Amino acid sequence: MHSSQTRCRIITGERNEGKTTLLLSIASCTENAKGFASLKTSSGYNLRNLENGEERLLMTSSPLFPDRIGRWYYDVSVFSWAENVLIALDSGMIFLDEIGKLELQGLGFAKALSSLFEKSVEVTITVRKEYLQAVIEAFRIENPEIISVGASL
Repeated sequence: MHSSQTRCRIITGERNEGKTTLLLSIASCTENAKGFASLKTSSGYNLRNLENGEERLLMTSSPLFPDRIGRWYYDVSVFSWAENVLIALDSGMIFLDEIGKLELQGLGFAKALSSLFEKSVEVTITVRKEYLQAVIEAFRIENPEIISVGASL
């Protein structure tokens, strides 16, 4: 199912070890970088569109949204916004931060990520170490380039 045309780079590490920082660094050196980064704020995470800089509140520890994973309440409409942007992309290098527990349940970025793997694009994602093998298997990622960050090198 996974297209041989799609190349996948996975940035992996533990919590707060620099996955997003490395993704943003690579994206900043990439012409026409597309996709999304999850940026930590004082109360949660904003999702930033790398193409135009637009940010929306994705997750917060305050009960602002009905959907929840762990201690985080998340806005399903922000995932839908990102999904619509991602599904429309069909070329270039695409970044997605972060793939994990939600996606393994078929939620979050799962549908968008699956659609990207059916196209001739280069995808860079971040995945926490504890979910790495499960994400590779769930999304049938063939021969990913794995980049480890943080103290566990």
